[in-house]
Amino acid sequence: MNIEKEPVGLIDLLIVVAENIKLLVMGPVLAGLVALGVGFAMDKSFTSEAILSVPQSTVVTSIPTAAQAVTMMTSPLVLDPVIRSLNLTQGRSPEAARIELARHIKATVGKDGLVRLKATAKSPQEAQNLSNAVIDAWLKTTLPMPQDRADLEKRLSYAQTSLAAVRGLLARLTAEGTANLAKPLTRGEAGVSLIAVGELQARYLAEVLSIPRALQGLTRDVVVQPPTLPIDAVAPKKGLMAILASLGTGFALLLWVFARKAWMGASQDPLAADKQSRFKKALGFSN
Repeated sequence: MNIEKEPVGLIDLLIVVAENIKLLVMGPVLAGLVALGVGFAMDKSFTSEAILSVPQSTVVTSIPTAAQAVTMMTSPLVLDPVIRSLNLTQGRSPEAARIELARHIKATVGKDGLVRLKATAKSPQEAQNLSNAVIDAWLKTTLPMPQDRADLEKRLSYAQTSLAAVRGLLARLTAEGTANLAKPLTRGEAGVSLIAVGELQARYLAEVLSIPRALQGLTRDVVVQPPTLPIDAVAPKKGLMAILASLGTGFALLLWVFARKAWMGASQDPLAADKQSRFKKALGFSN
């Protein structure tokens, strides 16, 4: 037996909505009220802010950039020492404690190139302590590894030797009164100008000055603004939570109403009804 199906129009959809209007209204309202109550029950938090200026180095590549610093601050290399120093495990697995701690730390790079670190906790002092712990743990990650340290020490020794040689050469050129930069110099030094020697001196001097800093790692000098002690609490966004809960519930209920209507309509078709029976049997709802 063939059953002719009439096309579903807007009026049919409106009828379905009208028949379930109480559910579609009361459901989102109740969900919004529940979310609002949860928002009031949630603990308030405090956020400590710190600003760091990560130096840029074109000579020593081991010094991290601002973007690398942001990534490192939420990595296990920083989170794990913070968890140990503040005893944040509280019976949880290291992975769970790490995930929970990462939710309370946010680091970003502004257009000015400064790193802004925000640490959130239940009390002002805890937030400030957390921010300080993150900074201290991150600073330790800027210390070079053993192989990197050995390479940097070799570079420093070479740069110091080269700088002394270049300074000696520059002193000889100056003593000879070479004022014409385009004029070839004495035998063995042909084609070398005071400008080129000055550039070599500047390059080696930059390495001599920067490599020792890299060996020591970054220090607290990079902290432009120390972690603040927050005064005002950050309250949960109760209104936004209620709105999102209401919209989500309303959308889910609307889909459920249309799906139920489509299921009931399909049961009138013998072929579709047979498929429905097989589907319910597969789920164990019927024999």
